[in-house]
Amino acid sequence: MTDFSLHLLGVDREIEAEELPPATSAHTGRQLRRVEIELRVPGDLQDDLQDELKAAAAPAGQPLRGEGTSWLVGNHSFSYTDNARPRVYTHRVELHEAEDLKASAVEIEGLTLIPTQYNEDIQDERLLVSIVTEVSGEEGERLEELLVTLGDSYVDVVRRGVSETPLRMRFGRCLWQKGEGDTRRHNLALVADEGQPEPPLGLAAIAQPQLGRTIEKTVATAKALDLLIEQLHSQGILTEEVAASIKAAALPHDLTPRERREFSRTSKIESYWS
Repeated sequence: MTDFSLHLLGVDREIEAEELPPATSAHTGRQLRRVEIELRVPGDLQDDLQDELKAAAAPAGQPLRGEGTSWLVGNHSFSYTDNARPRVYTHRVELHEAEDLKASAVEIEGLTLIPTQYNEDIQDERLLVSIVTEVSGEEGERLEELLVTLGDSYVDVVRRGVSETPLRMRFGRCLWQKGEGDTRRHNLALVADEGQPEPPLGLAAIAQPQLGRTIEKTVATAKALDLLIEQLHSQGILTEEVAASIKAAALPHDLTPRERREFSRTSKIESYWS
């Protein structure tokens, strides 16, 4: 048994803990501590303790504070004796050492991005990284070049402050929002684990904002083109044959990579941050 300090129900508590075999972090590869503790609380504190433990549940909970370490709640069970008065609840709680997964910089193909928001998650056994970052000038041009040319290719990515070991990742959904001057604000998704299939998107997120941008631009362009052709034709500037050829050129075609990037623009990037 190990003496163990944990902040619970508003106070620091000294608790005996049983050390369990460590777990390997899927994010960093580190060996993370696991312990099991036993807690006894009277009935009037049961709901408060339950709420606190539920809020700290792994993998995305708010960690409990310990001495030098924060903890997430894994397996958790409780029991009580019916005829005991006052009723006392006995909890057995497995705690996992929590990691601070906030990168100070993300390096991709020689480009260093400084996140203003950062998140890591594991979905379908794949590591997903989401960052919001602002770039301009040469950095902005370099990022656009990578987004256009890499496609589904996997490259080395370093998450400074999380892991110094390069991880093979590719771009997922990458949105952008125009800022002042040539500044662009990007919401970038990076996907690890080469060869894994894409997880399904929620219904509300399917093809957005691409679908909204497509409808917006298609309707505006079609109206402008029809009006222009009519005006030029009515004034005798365009012959019937030329007007017909222009309309034919406006038919749908395979988009270039740079044309596709325009449909990833959004006016509010926070709407796609989770």
